Amino acid sequence: MKRSIIVFALFTLLSSMAWAQDGAALYRARCASCHGATGEGNPPLKGTSMSEAQIEDVLLKGASGMRSPHRRPIRSMTADEAKAVATYVKSLQ
Repeated sequence: MKRSIIVFALFTLLSSMAWAQDGAALYRARCASCHGATGEGNPPLKGTSMSEAQIEDVLLKGASGMRSPHRRPIRSMTADEAKAVATYVKSLQ
């Protein structure tokens, strides 16, 4: 029983680490050219007051008050990818 709990905990930890790494890779590939490698770009994301859910919404639905490309949804981004990027962006705080 203890062994299965340890295996489950390890799997959960590794899964969440992979998720964050995927978010970082997606951010570097798709966002860093404008927002900077560590979120300090123009406009900066480091220290943003937006929640993870709000960041996901901008990526998936767009936001009329934002600069291009965020006026429209990023069509090639899946919900899982948007969540991973949002989680990574919030880790930049």
